[in-house]
Amino acid sequence: MPSVPSIRTSIENKDVLVLDEHAKLGNFQRDARNRLVAYTGGFSVVFPYRNFNGEEWAFRCWHSDIGDMRQRMQILSAELRKLRLPYLCDFEYVPEGLVIDGKIYPATRMKWIEGQNLKEYICSHRDKGALLKLADDFLKMCNDLHANHIAHGDLQHENILVDEKGKLYLVDYDSVYIPAMGEQNDVVVGKSDYQHPQRKFNKKASERLDYFSELVIYLSIKGIADNLSLIDKYQGQDTDYLLFKKEDYEDLTSSPILHDLLALGQDYGELLDIMCDYLSQQDINNLSPFTTALFEKHITFASSTSKAIKDKQKITITWDAPVGAAISLKYGEKKKNILQGLTNSGKHETKLHEDTTFELSVRLADGREVCRTIAVSVFNESVISFKADKLYVFPQVPIKLSWNVKHAKHVWLGDEEVNTRGSKKVKQDKETTYVLKVEDEFGIKEERICIKMLPVPQVKSLLVPTPKITNNLSLTIKQPTYNVDVRFPRIDIDWIHVEVPKVPSPTTLGINTELSSPLPIAKFNIMSSIKKVFNHIKLK
Repeated sequence: MPSVPSIRTSIENKDVLVLDEHAKLGNFQRDARNRLVAYTGGFSVVFPYRNFNGEEWAFRCWHSDIGDMRQRMQILSAELRKLRLPYLCDFEYVPEGLVIDGKIYPATRMKWIEGQNLKEYICSHRDKGALLKLADDFLKMCNDLHANHIAHGDLQHENILVDEKGKLYLVDYDSVYIPAMGEQNDVVVGKSDYQHPQRKFNKKASERLDYFSELVIYLSIKGIADNLSLIDKYQGQDTDYLLFKKEDYEDLTSSPILHDLLALGQDYGELLDIMCDYLSQQDINNLSPFTTALFEKHITFASSTSKAIKDKQKITITWDAPVGAAISLKYGEKKKNILQGLTNSGKHETKLHEDTTFELSVRLADGREVCRTIAVSVFNESVISFKADKLYVFPQVPIKLSWNVKHAKHVWLGDEEVNTRGSKKVKQDKETTYVLKVEDEFGIKEERICIKMLPVPQVKSLLVPTPKITNNLSLTIKQPTYNVDVRFPRIDIDWIHVEVPKVPSPTTLGINTELSSPLPIAKFNIMSSIKKVFNHIKLK
């Protein structure tokens, strides 16, 4: 790429080295010392000139390589002529702009805007009404760019000009993205005080490049309008930013400017919440315009559950949106169920047979639309069968537990995980409750079986019937033999005295009896036999 002095030399010799007829016929602006007026940027240098009609233009040449600039500028020039947006200056790409060191280089020319850059305008117009209008005009410009899917790519105070009537213009189109360009590398990361910290890691250009910068600029303009002292507190005239600087984005919640803006009202709280959400993102392509994000903050869309029982459970979809919005709800296979003309706040109840996505569409009169979706998964609820072959048992008597569970993720018998279908034999010494736990998509359920104990019987008496004797009973008693020597006392003639001897008992005499039967013999029968024995004893 040519150097800035080489470019300046070619402009000095415009009649020979400037190939663009529009610029060649113009008069390039010079300062009091007759030197060419030039504004040098990071990639290009701009020379203002007045054409033959007296209009102010800018002739722009590149001193740094920024990729496929030729193709980008050709497409941009053609597209901007079609769009004719009031914020974009008349712009032409000149493939053969000038000769530098014997080589032809491209250039661009753009209608020169006489005015102040955004920061200069704010510092010189310390009027709440004027600054609030400026904030509203900036917001409208952003919305128009979004509607055409255009991003400037380096949105900051130096690239926004404000003329004497307060009209806004964008300048410096090196980083502009339009859909007609197709996939382009993001080669210009912009001024860091206006950029999301992740912008430097972005690979491809898109219409999302400006979303963070837009919020930074809008918050700054509006904040200064509501508290004019902020521009002096944050040295607006002497710094290269408005209110926010890149260090604030490292820890926004501790930043002084956050607390100053929060003190200005609820609207700032909502906008700063969006900025915090932005900063939490690791990819700028996840951002949405802050106007949309603000609009979305006033929309609620919810489901009574994210999981529903198939064909059984009734779910409730609720929504709330700004008054005046056109609201519709779609769901079901290929969104065949469509509810339109809904009130800004309402609900819809239904049962589901399959996984379903509900889509809420909220459209405002200005064309802005927000779509929200909710996915509800549908599952079968678990079905549990848990049985025991006995409910009352004696200790250590086996019991068979059996179960069959459908639509379960996990099944436990006590603390042991088991298959969804099975059986188990158990014994117990006391009343026991067995618990079958089942986990399905809706949580954990329990089935319980209580096995109770029967009391052990205690035998206190036993009645046995008297047996009936059918056989004859024979009894044989052997006659005992006695050897008895009986001596009587002397009898006196004079007085007869008889002393009857005392008969000894059968036990004393050693009488033995043998019975041929083990059955007992009645006592009186034995005594009768003994008497018969003694009847044979003769007194001598």
